[in-house]
Amino acid sequence: MLGRTLLVLVCAAALSAQVGRDWGVERTSYLDPATGLRVHELTAGPGASANLYYHFSNFTADNRYIIFGSDRTGSPQIYRVEVESGRIVQLTAEPGVAAYGACPHPKDARRLFYTQGAEVFEIDIESFARRRVGEFPQPMVGGLHQPTLSHDLEWLVINGQRDRDTWEIGRLHLKTGEYRRVIQQGFRIGHVQHSPTDPLIFYGWETGGYAPQRSWVVRPDGTGNRPFYASTDPKRWKTPLKEWITHEAWVAGTGDMTMIFDRLGVLLVRKDGSWQVLREGWYWHAAATADGQRLVLDDFENRLWLMETATGNTRLLAADFREKGKIHGHPSFDRLGHYVLFNCTRNQRQTIAVIDLRELSGP
Repeated sequence: MLGRTLLVLVCAAALSAQVGRDWGVERTSYLDPATGLRVHELTAGPGASANLYYHFSNFTADNRYIIFGSDRTGSPQIYRVEVESGRIVQLTAEPGVAAYGACPHPKDARRLFYTQGAEVFEIDIESFARRRVGEFPQPMVGGLHQPTLSHDLEWLVINGQRDRDTWEIGRLHLKTGEYRRVIQQGFRIGHVQHSPTDPLIFYGWETGGYAPQRSWVVRPDGTGNRPFYASTDPKRWKTPLKEWITHEAWVAGTGDMTMIFDRLGVLLVRKDGSWQVLREGWYWHAAATADGQRLVLDDFENRLWLMETATGNTRLLAADFREKGKIHGHPSFDRLGHYVLFNCTRNQRQTIAVIDLRELSGP
């Protein structure tokens, strides 16, 4: 018994020693053959690296670091990479960390939230001090999905599965750890994200495809549950089940939302549920700058585009940046709209990459 206890303590000490590990600089760059733009690949291994889900900026509030996940130690963990120097530092080392579902604080550059099983933790990315925020109450099936911060930055919205037929959205108070249920549904809930500007939580009926009503919003107290975007034009529906709307993301400064309408194009949905098609075409994902004036898009031909929201004009940024069937690009912007961040799988190496938009020339 004593030997087993000592082994556990030794393993825990070895893991904690990895926190704060300096992995050095792995950054390389190449010129995209289609556009001539320089693409900076920020990791070179070992293992694979990927950005966080793109529905908010993966950059810290001061724009100094990018937060990403990597399995380079044998298990997924969270890392930071400094944009200017390219230096990589490890932030977590515990088993069960949901590395690709971390959430940077949009105002405090040192605060980062992540989940581990049913628990939610906060880590200081400079001192590496960690504290437990709270947990999703049992029973629970599987793990938690990516947390997001409320518009007033007082609560963290989380969601999980209660049992075979019940999914739940809840919120944790950042200071007290108090858990409050928002809503339960009898269908799989996905893409949960709190509005950055209003007391409103978006969630989707997650089917992996067409749904009778995909997009929903609810107030944090559980009232006002309603369809968010609801098309009333059957001519646009691709199946009798209605449309396939997916890959939704709030616009940080406006409270609007971008969505992808399968086989139609990119939508902008306003707070009242009204909507417009910003650009037609087959796209995977769309993310906006904080002011909503520009979008970054990736399409089914593995190309990356920059788009002006007002005009719909686009400019090609990169081509063939990922292999078909590999991880999605999930492109997004930094806090200031200077960089585009995306997953890159050129040459069978999975890394994260940035393009500096300030290097663009011409119209």
